[in-house]
Amino acid sequence: MNHLASTFDPSDIQLSPSNLERIEDLNTRWRLLQVTVDTGKSNSGSNGLDEVDSKISVKEHLKQLTDAHTDFCLSQGSVERPFEQGISPNNVPYYINHQTQTTCWDHPKMTELYQSLADLNNVRFSAYRTAMKLRRLQKALCLDLLSMQTACEVFEQHTLKQNEQLLDISQLVACLTSLYQRLEQSHSHLVNVQLSVDMCLNWLLNVYDTGRTGKIRTLSFKTGIISLCKAHLEDKYRFLFRQVASATGFCDQRRLGLLLHDSIQIPRQLGEVASFGGSNIEPSVRSCFQFANNKPELEAAMFLDWMRLEPQSMVWLPVLHRVAAAETAKHQAKCNICKECPIIGFRYRSLKHFNYDICQSCFFSGRVAKGHKMQYPMVEYCTPTTSGEDVRDFAKVLKNKFRTKRYFAKHPRMGYLPVQTILEGDNMETWGSHTNTHTHTHIHTNTDKRHK
Repeated sequence: MNHLASTFDPSDIQLSPSNLERIEDLNTRWRLLQVTVDTGKSNSGSNGLDEVDSKISVKEHLKQLTDAHTDFCLSQGSVERPFEQGISPNNVPYYINHQTQTTCWDHPKMTELYQSLADLNNVRFSAYRTAMKLRRLQKALCLDLLSMQTACEVFEQHTLKQNEQLLDISQLVACLTSLYQRLEQSHSHLVNVQLSVDMCLNWLLNVYDTGRTGKIRTLSFKTGIISLCKAHLEDKYRFLFRQVASATGFCDQRRLGLLLHDSIQIPRQLGEVASFGGSNIEPSVRSCFQFANNKPELEAAMFLDWMRLEPQSMVWLPVLHRVAAAETAKHQAKCNICKECPIIGFRYRSLKHFNYDICQSCFFSGRVAKGHKMQYPMVEYCTPTTSGEDVRDFAKVLKNKFRTKRYFAKHPRMGYLPVQTILEGDNMETWGSHTNTHTHTHIHTNTDKRHK
C-alpha cells in the first residue's frame, strides 16, 4: 500500500488527509505486529508455556492487522479513482471527484443511472414512462430480487415498528446491509453488498431527504423498499395499509395522507409527479373516502377495492408490475406498423379492426397505421393471450365495426395510459387480477397533449 501511495506524482490524484491518516494507522499496527513477532521468537526457547503464549499473541495481532485492512478498504466506499466517498458532519455520504475537483450527493453509478433514464423520455405515455424508469432503477438497486418476506424479517430484526420514528444514517445503513447480505446469500453473482447499500441509501435520500438532514421516517423507508421489492401487487397494498392502520385495522384521512404522500415521492423524484396529480395528495385522499361512502375511517378491503381502480396518484405502481411482466412476453402476432414478429413486450390489439396489432415501441412513440385513429379502443396484453381472450376481443371488434367515428370521439375513457383524466379513482375498465400477473387493460386513447 505504501508502494502504491508512492507511485502518485504531482499530476495524479492527491491522497486525502483521512486516507493518509489511515495508511499511517496501518503502518503503526504493522510495526507493533513485527515487534510482537520478534519478541515472541526471542522468548520461544524459554519454556513451552511462553511458546504457546507467543503463538496466541501473534495470532491475535494477525487478526488485528486483517481487521485494520478490512476497515481501510470498507472506508473507501464502493467508488474507484478518481472518486472518493466523504462523510458530512451528520453522517450523510457524498462523493468527491478529484479529477474535476467537485463534490456531489449522488454516487457515480447513480449519476450514470439517472443519465441512462433520459432515453426513456420518448415514451409518450407518462404512466409507462415512469414505470419503465422505475423498473430500471429497481434492477440497478437489486430490489427486484428482494422478497417481501425477507424485507419484513429485516424490518423485524431491526425493530422498525414505530413508523413515525426517524431513522438516522447509521440505522439505515445497518438495515440495508442486513437486506443485501441476505440477498447475497442467494444471488452472490448479482449482488455487491457495499455498492448496493450505497446506491439504495443514495436513492432513499434523494426521494425522502432532499435536504440531506440525515434522517428518514420509518414509514418512508418501508414505503420505498416495499414499493420496489418483488411481491404480488395486492400484497404490497395490504402491507402499506397496515403501516398506517390503527390497532383496530382502520385508517383515517390523516394516516392515509401520510401513506400517499410517501408513495407519490417516488415518481416525484424522477420528475414525473405532475402526471399523477402533483404533490398535493388531498384529492386522492378525498377520492378514496368518497369511494368508501365518506365514512370517517377506512378498512383494508375498501382500500384494496379503491387501489384496484388504479387511481391517478398510484397508477405508476400497477403499471410497474405490468412492465415487469411484459419483459419476457412473446406474442404470436405481427406489428402492423414496424412488422415486428413475434411481438416482444406489450402487445396492443385493436378493438376496432380485425388482426390489427401494435408493438410497444410503436405504441409508446405514438405511431399509427393508416386508417387507425388514436381514439379507437385497444386492449393491452403483457402476457400471451388465451383462446378465451381472443374470442372476447373478436366479439368486441365485431360490435365496434358498427360504431361510427363520432361515437368514439364522444366516448374517450382515458387520457394517456392508463392515467385517469376525468375523475380520479373512476373505474379504469380493467379486466383480470391487478397483481404482478395482470395481463391486459382495456384502453381508449385521445390526443390531449396535456397528458404527455
